Amino acid sequence: MFMPKRVALALLVLLIGGVWLYPFRVLYPGERFKDWDTVIAVQMEAKYGLRIDEAEFEQFKQSLIPKMAEADAYIRSTPAFARVNLDRYDRYVKRSGMTNGGTLPLDRVIDAGPAKDLFAELQASLHWIAYYENRTVNTFGLNEAGKKRAAEIQSRDWVSVLPPNFINSYNSTNLLNRLALTAMLLTSLLVMPIHIGDRRAGLGEIQAASRAGTKGVFRLKTAAALLTATWVAAVLLVVLLLAYRFSGMWSLMGADINGLGRIFLADLSFMQYIGVTYAALLMLCWLAALLTVFFSSIAPNYFVLAGVIALTLILFFESDYLLNPMLNHILSLGLGRYPFQTFVELSVLLLAAAGLTYIARKREMKRERR
Repeated sequence: MFMPKRVALALLVLLIGGVWLYPFRVLYPGERFKDWDTVIAVQMEAKYGLRIDEAEFEQFKQSLIPKMAEADAYIRSTPAFARVNLDRYDRYVKRSGMTNGGTLPLDRVIDAGPAKDLFAELQASLHWIAYYENRTVNTFGLNEAGKKRAAEIQSRDWVSVLPPNFINSYNSTNLLNRLALTAMLLTSLLVMPIHIGDRRAGLGEIQAASRAGTKGVFRLKTAAALLTATWVAAVLLVVLLLAYRFSGMWSLMGADINGLGRIFLADLSFMQYIGVTYAALLMLCWLAALLTVFFSSIAPNYFVLAGVIALTLILFFESDYLLNPMLNHILSLGLGRYPFQTFVELSVLLLAAAGLTYIARKREMKRERR
């Protein structure tokens, strides 16, 4: 099964997938598109730890006073601000929050000047302050158990250092979905020749005459496909963790994922949450392996096989009713989904795929009798 050409093709796809998957805004945005919310969170973790209480919050607010004074000095020294009667940073912030406040030309001046990072850092810091001060958890769509969990989170005397967009960036159509697509694609590419390759090479009769027989060989091939899927998931998990390790976000991996706008069934660190979501990704790899085993057993040629696999992946990743809701809301409360609904749905899909492989095995045995 592990032919050199096949492994080389998989490595090529992994390389291309890595270039496409990881160098994007969440992990490697670059200096031009720096995620200042995450930068502030990393700085706060280094100073205060993974949990921010009220005293630490006040210290953080006080630490912004010199930076605001620096922003005030820049505003007073820049003619563009004087022309619109702005002489302080707080007035600039207030006007920028108004409808048609007229700060867009000023924003261009800031972005082109030496104070770009200062203003971006202050803006992210003010977002974090607003997040801390507005700690009301949205309970819309929650049942009584969910509302009780929300009240429990809201009653804490601390908040997680994770920025509000951190979990969403991981869950959304960015990282997790792309990771799942890459994993399923690699699994399918490695497994797709498992039956059609032997059939085209005329090995069916030889396998039928072996000690294991057609039934035993089919089982061995299915087990090999599942093992391949497991290895693909394991390799991509290592790549994912290395990506976080060298992205500057590693210090946030132990932070609690619950917070304003995100309510989960249990208190989990971000690292633990990756483990939970990766269990779903592993199930998706197994699903891709079983479906590819079935398609490989019935496809007349590689063109048809590749087309069916491509259509299946498109169906999974372009539909708003399959992988998007499954991967975006694992263990979360609200949004009309149960916490373990993703794993129930994936289990049903795995059973259906296993049923298809059983049908394929029966088909192979009938072909042998002929």
